[in-house]
Amino acid sequence: MSLTRRGVLAAAALAQGSLLSGCFGDDTTQASDSADGAASTERSTSDAATSTPSAAASETATPTATPVAGADLATATANILSEFEWFRTEYDATITQFRIAVNRVLTVVTELEAAENRTEADVETLRAATTELAEFVQANLTDHFAVAPALRTGDNVYVSDLERGVSRGDRELQDQSLALARSFYRRITSNEYVSNELSQRPVYGPLYDMLIPGGATDRIVAIASEDGDFLTWAHPDLDESSADDGIDRHSHRFPSEHRVFTHAHSHSIDHRLSDHANEPAGDRLYAYAYGGGGVALLVDGASYRDRLDDFEPAVTGLFDPVTSESHARGATVLIGTADEEWASTPVHVETFETVEAARDATRTTDAVRSEGVTSLAERDWERIFYDVDGTTIYAYRLRAGPAVFTALPSDVPWERRSEWGSGLAGTWLATE
Repeated sequence: MSLTRRGVLAAAALAQGSLLSGCFGDDTTQASDSADGAASTERSTSDAATSTPSAAASETATPTATPVAGADLATATANILSEFEWFRTEYDATITQFRIAVNRVLTVVTELEAAENRTEADVETLRAATTELAEFVQANLTDHFAVAPALRTGDNVYVSDLERGVSRGDRELQDQSLALARSFYRRITSNEYVSNELSQRPVYGPLYDMLIPGGATDRIVAIASEDGDFLTWAHPDLDESSADDGIDRHSHRFPSEHRVFTHAHSHSIDHRLSDHANEPAGDRLYAYAYGGGGVALLVDGASYRDRLDDFEPAVTGLFDPVTSESHARGATVLIGTADEEWASTPVHVETFETVEAARDATRTTDAVRSEGVTSLAERDWERIFYDVDGTTIYAYRLRAGPAVFTALPSDVPWERRSEWGSGLAGTWLATE
């Protein structure tokens, strides 16, 4: 994927933060920060007093940015949240403006179809309209979608064919090119085209590639805004049309109003939740689901386990105690594989204005305690635990620059889990 302006800005902000903030390391190094800083100051003062200043040393040195631990992960996260924010806040207005620009082209095409004689000036009129549309698409849509070539280019095949017909005096070729243009531009403003190629739910293309850079084509990632006002999910587009990409994906809404997003299998139009039979795994069957502004742990409460309707929330607001009021941006992510299961890996993502703010937000407190580290997706995650409605919740936390991630909160202690972190493999959270 090409480096977008959004990525450049994220990288620049991170570099600026490193100049101001210094090195950002693991929690195990924080205790020695003050002592190391004092020793470094002492050595610098001593060296300055005993050494002879040179002409070069007397010049004002250009500060060198200190590397920030996890800078690549922090930048990738900033890009993901920025892309998600675009779909939350700018998508609707952009699609409206897109349709308006397309209709301007259609107006020109309609006028040219009714004209008795067509000249080079008419060709230029059409080219001007298609170029205006192409410039809008390039500026507003190509960063977010795989856009058809005829939309990205003003001097496209329809304009070229009309120009040939006019220069040759071939009325039939002119009529044919205008008819094809009318059909194309009408189609791209249709709800079906927008739903397939310029979709907001689910999102295809760049957002999915950001979330799953490992290249897997069977993942579904749901993302919810921190206040729960917008939710979408990202899925690979395996064909030119997302309506026929080989994977049936849909969300299930439980009686508690919580939803799961990764469940995928063949289903009819009138598919209902009660059509499923449970497939118990062990003594208790868990499902992470989103609802009520947060992630809940649903448990199959029926002993016979024969209907998904029996799932009820055992613990809600799993990330509430670790969500910081000082973060700049936040989102809840549920990562899963498109299959007949409904399991997923929940991750809460927060970004802060500075590295220091992220460090302060993740210091151990009486409410959120820490106990060792665990390797998940080849990264070292801090093991944390806290209480939610009287239940002890065990989770994992990772800091990367100004970004903080909390994953897999559950009432099951870390020692009793088996490969729970496998869902992070191939995501932007895993190492390359």
